[in-house]
Amino acid sequence: MTRSNAGLPDGAALRRARTRIEKLCRGLPDPMTLFSGLNEIIPAAVAVDGVCGLTLDPATLMHTGGFHEKGVPHTHLPRLLDIEYGEEDVNHFPHLVGTGRLAAGLWQATRARPHTSRRYRDVYRPTGLGDEMRVVLRGRHTVWGALVLHRGGDRDPFGVAEIAAVEALAPAVAEGLRRSYLRHDAAAADVQDPAAPGLLTFAPDGGVEGVTPSGEVWLDRLGGGTAGPGRIPQPVLHAARRARAAGEASVRLHDGAGRWASLAATRMDTAGRVAVIVQPSRPEHTIGILMEAYDLTAREQEVARLVVYGMSDTEISRRLGISPHTVRDHLKKAFDKTGTNSRGRLLRLLYFGHYRPDVESGRAMGSSGWFAMVARE
Repeated sequence: MTRSNAGLPDGAALRRARTRIEKLCRGLPDPMTLFSGLNEIIPAAVAVDGVCGLTLDPATLMHTGGFHEKGVPHTHLPRLLDIEYGEEDVNHFPHLVGTGRLAAGLWQATRARPHTSRRYRDVYRPTGLGDEMRVVLRGRHTVWGALVLHRGGDRDPFGVAEIAAVEALAPAVAEGLRRSYLRHDAAAADVQDPAAPGLLTFAPDGGVEGVTPSGEVWLDRLGGGTAGPGRIPQPVLHAARRARAAGEASVRLHDGAGRWASLAATRMDTAGRVAVIVQPSRPEHTIGILMEAYDLTAREQEVARLVVYGMSDTEISRRLGISPHTVRDHLKKAFDKTGTNSRGRLLRLLYFGHYRPDVESGRAMGSSGWFAMVARE
């Protein structure tokens, strides 16, 4: 591991780090290049010994890829994943998102009793690691990924000021990660392939700037024909308008043949240029659609989705306006249909059965937050 200079972060160091992050993101790096760059930037502002980056599925907050050059040795990753997707521990990402915070330390969460954490006992302490800081990379509406910052076992734990400093850097990293997904989809869309995503770009005044060859194919499928005046389908125009106002928008709709398609619109700059990616909807795009494969009813899917997102029976009851008893009843049926009998087993089924194979195959992420249609070379 590379040592960092100890000491509390100062304002000048944070401003330099933020400037370097923004410069890195302007180059539209892919996620792994972005995380690799952060491995050089963050330690200059906050004393850390390892920076790991994770891409997460926004629908479930499950791990979909990552940069692991430093941090937990590969020999201990299987145990770490077992804890993450099947056992109780502190600072799981769904819990951290639920608190509304962007960062938290393991020492902080255990009140300086790290031995109460399974991650610490089974993974960190045996490999010489000490405190861990988890950082959520969240945009306005969506969680795109996360950072895990490590300190060696001979260092002091992260302090409140250091955690706050990293929280201040997180939004710039989240924006860079979101743009990297869009860049991948745009590159994949520059091919006339019926299975490839299509890309449409709109000027600040709403006019069409460009359509890739696959975008033309999608216009035909959606009933819009060519990209001439008045030929863009209304759902595409609506998504572009919403993204221009809010930063991003997404929608699912049927194409001319009755198949589901997904639109992901993103504001590209402060002037108001917008990119819209059109691609086939896949069962994996959201946890609700995925659970249809297990024949769950709409309500059972809602309950299962909130369980995966880390909510308790009481929280689900309040969110859906049903009794805790009814929540447990729906959850039991979901367990029966998926062949599981606990929250942990449901998480393990979803992660190791539906996520881990694509993580191991090295598939890249797309602007939907799910694995892109075109595999990484």
